[in-house]
Amino acid sequence: MKSRLRRVMERRRGAVVILVALMLVVLMAMVSFAIDVGYVANVQTQLQRAADSAALAGAAEMNRSGLSAARARAQQIGQLNSSSGTAITIPAGNVEFGVWDLTARTFTPSASGQGGNAVRVTITQTPNLFFARAMGFNSTQITGQAIAIATPRDICFVIDLSGSMNDDTDPSWAPTAINGKLGNTVGNSLIQNVYTDFNLGTFPGTNQQIGHPLGTAYQSYSASAYANMTASTGPLSSTSIASTYRILSTDSEATRKTKAYRWIIDNQIAVIMPNALPTPNSANTASFNFWSVYIDNIIMQSTASGRGTIPTLADSSDRWNSFNNPNSQNYPTASLPTTYRNTVGPVSYIQFLMDHGRDTQVAGAYTPLSKLSSLCPMHNESTDGGTFSFPPREMPTHACRRSVIAALATIQNLNSLNPSPDQRDWVSIVTFDKSSPGPVILQGLTSDYTAAMQAATTMQAVSDINASTATESGMIKAQEVLKTISQGGSAREYSDKVVVVLTDGQPNIVTSSSTTISNYIGANPSSNFYTGSGMNAFNAPIMQSDAMNDKGWKTYAVGIGFGTDYDFLDRVARMGKSADSNGQAPRNTGDPSQYEAKLKAIFQDIIVNAGVRLVN
Repeated sequence: MKSRLRRVMERRRGAVVILVALMLVVLMAMVSFAIDVGYVANVQTQLQRAADSAALAGAAEMNRSGLSAARARAQQIGQLNSSSGTAITIPAGNVEFGVWDLTARTFTPSASGQGGNAVRVTITQTPNLFFARAMGFNSTQITGQAIAIATPRDICFVIDLSGSMNDDTDPSWAPTAINGKLGNTVGNSLIQNVYTDFNLGTFPGTNQQIGHPLGTAYQSYSASAYANMTASTGPLSSTSIASTYRILSTDSEATRKTKAYRWIIDNQIAVIMPNALPTPNSANTASFNFWSVYIDNIIMQSTASGRGTIPTLADSSDRWNSFNNPNSQNYPTASLPTTYRNTVGPVSYIQFLMDHGRDTQVAGAYTPLSKLSSLCPMHNESTDGGTFSFPPREMPTHACRRSVIAALATIQNLNSLNPSPDQRDWVSIVTFDKSSPGPVILQGLTSDYTAAMQAATTMQAVSDINASTATESGMIKAQEVLKTISQGGSAREYSDKVVVVLTDGQPNIVTSSSTTISNYIGANPSSNFYTGSGMNAFNAPIMQSDAMNDKGWKTYAVGIGFGTDYDFLDRVARMGKSADSNGQAPRNTGDPSQYEAKLKAIFQDIIVNAGVRLVN
């Protein structure tokens, strides 16, 4: 019995030993498996982190520097990581460019050498695993993959079209100011472009005192020229003068004015500027009325020897020296030469057109400078976005037209491979000038970049009559344009919002009330606000920039024009969080001939620095 019992006990002990051994094996396996699982999870996390950083870096670099640089940047950033002490490598082929469909959430690789809106980075490693090796497997492949996109943007260009935005081509004084400061003849070149557009020959052309062909006494630019012309014994009283122009002793002042003006139109203006618009012809009522206002505006003084008074103006109390000429804010040291007073010719003619801008009518019609006139001379130019027809090259507005088109062409190129209009960058253009009728949405949000380019060709400055730089109103209108659908607007919920304000500064019209501005500054104190009285027109745009920044928008303040107020623009940029490390807005060149090139570079930098985000 004992022997049998012993054998049973021994068998049981053996079974227990085996069971314990098996349990130890299972436990070891479980521990090993747990180690492997933890190791795999750790490697996976590290590979994913590397893929994420690489994709974001590639997406950020793609627009700035092209695909080769983006691939190199993705590899560089991704390979700064390691996985459990093992260096990470990313083959060039594992950095792919393509299009991410936000709706379908799919990535479609682009053809070789082409970009898109997304970068996909794939990283793989094959580490050795303890349990896997015990089970007969030497390794397993672990993958980290990430897709990053350039976030779609809703971009609004806010363009200043105030009266000063054609001051660089005011021929009676701007060339002297520009040439004197730069030490060259750039100012002349700007005016020559406008002369060419109007077919007026070479700047400055022939410019004569009124009545000059009637006698040598009129060569001295005398302030009494008109009075002498219209005197009862003056040169127009001669029997050799045609009856249309002959002054009679019984003529009233109004009749004398009509006859003298007819003579000036037909015998001076038509001779000096045969291609001027409207065609100088006193027999044509519309032509006579237009040129009469022009003559009104250039006559400075006409009393002489106790007879006659300065002619009554037909349309305005402003004369050429009263249209903020020179612009005292933008050109504080410039002066208006007396050479062109009482002088007909292309200099005073172009000055007259610039003073009246696109919006002020002369004798019931828009001037030939304005696109609103059927007489406006259009010309074709090649641009970065194609060939477009432009009105005359008033400056700095023409540089604005061309540089905005160049910016839109860059945006179009960056979005060219994205098949869905809803996922491209959208663009819009808002212009501002006078408080009435107020800012204009020249182009609503669209991905039709060609339509936006065409809209940009129509931009023209308004007249110099009254204040016209309502900067805040333009920024408020931009916020209306960029409202999301949930806010009652048309912008997208998921897009980044970008506002680019292009101006020479010097705002002089405010929309918000003094109380609103004061309360805002009190609740949001900042050294960027101006102190002292009379600064509401400046502080209001700064306030709007800060308000847009609070929404997470980026606001850029870009200067244009010979007399740009950069102190103001720097404050707007700092509030909009777009200033550089020195707290400055982008600087344009002081040379008007380089405006466009510099603006293109500034816009390029703004546009290619899109925000990026991971989508997968």
